[in-house]
Order: sequence, then structure tokens, then C-alpha cells
Amino acid sequence: MRGTDRTGLADPLRRALTEAGWLPSDDAGPAPSVQAFRGDAAEPVVGVDLGGTKLHAVLYDPVRHRLLDRVERTDPRGGTDVTSQIAQMVASLTAAAGSAGRPLRVAVGCPGAPDPVTGAVGHAPNVPGWDRMNVPADLEARLGTRPLVYNDANLAAWGEHVWQPDSGGDLAFVAVGTGIGLGLVLGGRMYAGSRGLAGEVADLPFGADPFNPANLVHGPLEQQVSGGGIERRYHELTERRRPAPEVFAAAAGGEGAAGQVLDELGRLLALALRTVRAIVDPATFVLGGGIGSRPETLAATRRWLAVTEGESLQVRASTFGARAAVAGALAAAVMA
Repeated sequence: MRGTDRTGLADPLRRALTEAGWLPSDDAGPAPSVQAFRGDAAEPVVGVDLGGTKLHAVLYDPVRHRLLDRVERTDPRGGTDVTSQIAQMVASLTAAAGSAGRPLRVAVGCPGAPDPVTGAVGHAPNVPGWDRMNVPADLEARLGTRPLVYNDANLAAWGEHVWQPDSGGDLAFVAVGTGIGLGLVLGGRMYAGSRGLAGEVADLPFGADPFNPANLVHGPLEQQVSGGGIERRYHELTERRRPAPEVFAAAAGGEGAAGQVLDELGRLLALALRTVRAIVDPATFVLGGGIGSRPETLAATRRWLAVTEGESLQVRASTFGARAAVAGALAAAVMA
């Protein structure tokens, strides 16, 4: 996808994101008036971020120049129960915006690898059934419009590229949360590979034994670089169980075991970034997700990169934090 705004909504949406606090304040100017829009440019656009546990949908209403959002727990049954849930959320947002018609465009980010031919989404164990169905076709039947379906990390990378153009050049977005994923923008386009599998860095053969069948579902790297990985490693060192946010808090309080866990997290992330650089050499790496966007994660990663890379590898935290994928979905919706 190359950035071409076919709806006339990119600039006003950027202003809405700024006014809502999603982007740093700039000189975007006053909000557009209703008269600024003509025809279907006055219809809303929707971005959806589907996670294994949380579903976040955001609608941009160009008439009233506002963002409307809904967050729900993802239906654990997966399959058509999740596509139905997405359609219901989009309908609810559209009704709240007071729009008589359907959204002009809907973009959905999801974990895993959407197949451009079959529409199935593989490598998404937290959304059961999507690997056995044509997801865009099912959503189209429910929404009344053909949605764009992308990997969530790719959309997060796209959002950073579109809404923060000063970053410049090729960009890699590394999302660390429940799992780990990589999104790429190369040559001004999202890059997903021939079968949508580019960026599945969870499968990189380090972090855990890549030949152990127990590590083949989520991937060797993801076994360590993820919320669950942090919790398992902390338990190995202390025989105590703590959720990942509490491990971060314990490290901030000076606990040695918690600090070791975060140091090891940074080391593995540094290895992953060096691996990606050896293949595609992006100008910028962005760390995002609930764990990746934390300042402690960025600091630990930079410490390990400095051992061999010095200042040659540019790494920063995501502009959008937990909203990165949905911000990218909105960008895809207006610039497809």
C-alpha cells in the first residue's frame, strides 16, 4: 500500500488525532467545517484492532470532526463469532455518529498472517477458526462493504509512517505484548511477503529451543519475549508468580531477579533487531505494544545494542502506545 488519500480525509483525521492527544500538538490549524466535505467523503471511516483478548474499534466522523471508540473483550470462540462481533461494533459506532449509511471504508488489523488469496488468517492461535475461513468475505457479508484486513504489526508500522512522516525512510515496528510481531514499511509500502508471513519474528530460532515441539505454536522468540515469557522467566528465577506489570514494578523497586528478567528481555530484543537489520536494514526501529513501548524495555534494548552497534541503529518508542495498530488501521482506511 502506498499513501494515496482517495477520500480527502487524511489531513482532517490527522488534526482529530492531534486534538484527541494521540499525536503531539502541531500547527494543523482549525478543525474542518462540514462544508469542507463533499459526497462520500462525509461518510465515516473505521479502524479495528483485533487482539487475542481485546477488540478496539475507532470511527472517525468527518462531519462532526470527532473520534468515537469502543473496546470489548474479544469473543474467545473465534471464527464467525468474532467477525459478527466486529460487525456489531462497527454498526454501533456508525449509529453513534448519526450516519445513515455504512462507513466509507473499514480496515482491520489482526494477529497472524492474512493470506491475500484465500482470505484465511494463519499463525493466529489466539483467534481460533480464522485459519479456516475467508475472513474478508465473511466481514463483507456482515458490513456491506469490503474491509481491508492486515497484520496488526504491519498496520502499526503504517500508522507510524503515515502520521509521523518526519521519521523518514524504511521503518520496522516491533510489537511486544501478549506475543511479538514485526511490521515493515519498505519503499513507502507495507511489506507482508508473498504469503503474508514477513515479520513473523516469533519464529526466529533463539530465545527457546526451536526444535522443541512445545515452542512451535507461539515460536521460540515469543516464548521469552512476551508477557507470558516475562512471567515464566521470573518464576524460573524466584519460584514466585507475578504478572508482567508487577515484574516491571519490582525491577523499578530494585529487585535483582526482576531486573535480570528485563535485562534478558532487552538482550533478546537487541538480537532480534540486529537480525532484522541484517535482512532489510530499516532506517528506524519502533518498539510498541504493552511491553515494547515501556521506557524500561527501550532502555534495556539500547544498552545491549550499544555493546556492538554503538549509535548506528536507530530505535525509538511508538508514538501511539497501545493505540498503534488502530491508528494504522485508520491510516489504511483513508489511504488505501
